[in-house]
Amino acid sequence: MAITIADPKKAMLAIDLDEEMVSRLDPNMLLSEQGFDSIDYPAFAVAVEERYGLKISDAEALRLKTLTDFERCLNAKV
Repeated sequence: MAITIADPKKAMLAIDLDEEMVSRLDPNMLLSEQGFDSIDYPAFAVAVEERYGLKISDAEALRLKTLTDFERCLNAKV
């Protein structure tokens, strides 16, 4: 099963992030520069872990700064 950019976006919507913001996200731009804040990021990481039944280590989480980063990480784990 290949993960696409649309998949992490679904996890964002599941934690009630603003749908308009999510739809405008540039997959290669830092999430922090697109409206993500210090509360959104951990909630999103947990939602991704739960959605895909995997663990993202703290070290990995520090490297996941874009949607593309999440896509690559998820594809490496599933």
